[in-house]
Amino acid sequence: MTATPLHRTHARSDDLAAWRAVPPEVNIRPVRRRIAVRDVTANLGLIRVLVARDLKVKYKQSVLGPIWLFFQPFALLVAFVIGFHSVANVDTGGVSYALFALTGLSMWSYFSSASAAGALSLLGNTNLVRFTSCPRLVLTLANLLASLPALLVPAAAAVVAALMDGYGSANLILAPLAAIWLVLLTAAFTAITASLAVKWHDIPAALPFLLQVGVFLAPIAYPAENLSGVTRVLLTLNPLTGVIEAWRWCVLAVPPDGLALAVSLTLTALLAMGAWLIFGRLEVTMADDI
Repeated sequence: MTATPLHRTHARSDDLAAWRAVPPEVNIRPVRRRIAVRDVTANLGLIRVLVARDLKVKYKQSVLGPIWLFFQPFALLVAFVIGFHSVANVDTGGVSYALFALTGLSMWSYFSSASAAGALSLLGNTNLVRFTSCPRLVLTLANLLASLPALLVPAAAAVVAALMDGYGSANLILAPLAAIWLVLLTAAFTAITASLAVKWHDIPAALPFLLQVGVFLAPIAYPAENLSGVTRVLLTLNPLTGVIEAWRWCVLAVPPDGLALAVSLTLTALLAMGAWLIFGRLEVTMADDI
């Protein structure tokens, strides 16, 4: 058994006393972003609960309830038939105008409904943002899923009407891909508006007006090929144009504009990447900004 030298024991005691007198400095720095794919995959149960809650809230104390899913697109369809077909006599290339407009509205109704509600997905869940560690992306995603009936109902009506009118083709197999494209585009747009709305509350107030104007800046009630010049360029730069053209090709076999498809695919990819960066950058300060 070896004895520890006395001077070493005193040295260790002095070091311990010095450490207790001056504790080590811990430098805590805020993260720049913490968004991750696992925020979605690890919270599927929470997403189901939030979707069920949003669906109940949406139709609670509503006299018509889910009937609004039919009424809103139908009201717009009647307005388009009167304004564009009866008055302006828009040429749809031999396709029944009501069917032509319905296929466009089936895409627009989801984008409009999900965007307007999704912009408030964070502001409407203030307590979850402030006082819990719930991933903020889950709140926006749940809102998008709760708006899916606004896509499924008019899209199914458009497909049934097209089949009854004799427009069934093999292109219909690719219709789910067009629907997924629309959901991805809507998710990217909504993630950006929802995250920015936390800082600037003017965005949810201005968005309904922008959506009302936007319905005329997409080929919903008229074919894109009927336009020319600057108007045609602006229409091509609208990412919804390619989605609607692809959907019409699937349902009605109407040849799409290849340039519009390419531009829309590119803009969708850019919006998705931008949404990931913007949402991830702003998420770390949402609890303070909201």
